[in-house]
Amino acid sequence: MNRYISVVLVYIAMAYKVYWLNKASTRKLIEEINDHLKLRGVILNQDQTERIRTYTTLITITNSWFAALRGHKLTRRERTFSLYAGALTSFFDDLTDSSGLKSDAILHELNSPDPGSGKNMLVTRYLYDQVKKNCSEEFLDCYKKAAVSQDASLHQLGESTISDDELRTIIYSKGVTCTLLWRKALDNPLIDGEEAAICSLGVLLQLTNDMFDVYKDYENKQQTLYTNSKDLANNYDEYKALYAKMNTQFVNLGYEKKSINKFLLEISVVVGRGMVCSEQLMRCQRSRDNQFNLEGLPRKELICDMEKITNIVKSVKNSVLCYKQIALLPIGSR
Repeated sequence: MNRYISVVLVYIAMAYKVYWLNKASTRKLIEEINDHLKLRGVILNQDQTERIRTYTTLITITNSWFAALRGHKLTRRERTFSLYAGALTSFFDDLTDSSGLKSDAILHELNSPDPGSGKNMLVTRYLYDQVKKNCSEEFLDCYKKAAVSQDASLHQLGESTISDDELRTIIYSKGVTCTLLWRKALDNPLIDGEEAAICSLGVLLQLTNDMFDVYKDYENKQQTLYTNSKDLANNYDEYKALYAKMNTQFVNLGYEKKSINKFLLEISVVVGRGMVCSEQLMRCQRSRDNQFNLEGLPRKELICDMEKITNIVKSVKNSVLCYKQIALLPIGSR
């Protein structure tokens, strides 16, 4: 099949999962949470519902990838459990950011007979209970590690400049633990070499997120490898090298070749978008004497609008280039 057609079909399939299937499932989950909260005289506000939608969208996308990798669709139990886990993460992260509490303190309160009565804690406790009664000890342990990585990310806030090495430690840990967590929401166990490949994918996803959030992070004084960069060409080289490494790791796993190809093709949707964003940010750099300086740069130049037709077209072209790279990868020992 023509590569462009294959890529466009993947874009359409992902859009259907995000804007139709996940939207409907998340709406039911929000109604369920509100029914629980009404007994306490409160309901979710607009910001909270949007956060739930954001996080359930993320886990819907990653679950689609990992289901493609193993070669069969999600079960009903996996879909339901993942929605609870995604929504829980949205509130857990919000509690960490808003209250200043560390993850161990929040977990202690969630496991206590009488947790706090604030709305955020009520919702978090409800979702935590749903996750806890349906998860393995391995998943719960991974969740605790992901929560600890969120604690470390609080160091990104502040005026004192953080070194690139320290930022990499924080950012890489956050990306790795979250992506590994979503993979462990599925029932099938990891195979040899898969965790290392997922680690590379997790870092790639975190870097993609940080490049799209560069304006918001700068405004919030949250340091990342993008807000602190003076030359985005280095960031882009690192991004492409990591993508190539990840492809090689996954293509040599013991899954069916057609399943791996479908998995990598779906990931190319995100990477294609990341390349569009990187190119836009580097244009900002070239317009400022080839030095990336966020001070004074207007919002419209830093926000990469992926709803624009021109950016969608660029993203598809980038994904086609990714597809060509995937087709050329040696299978190695498999």
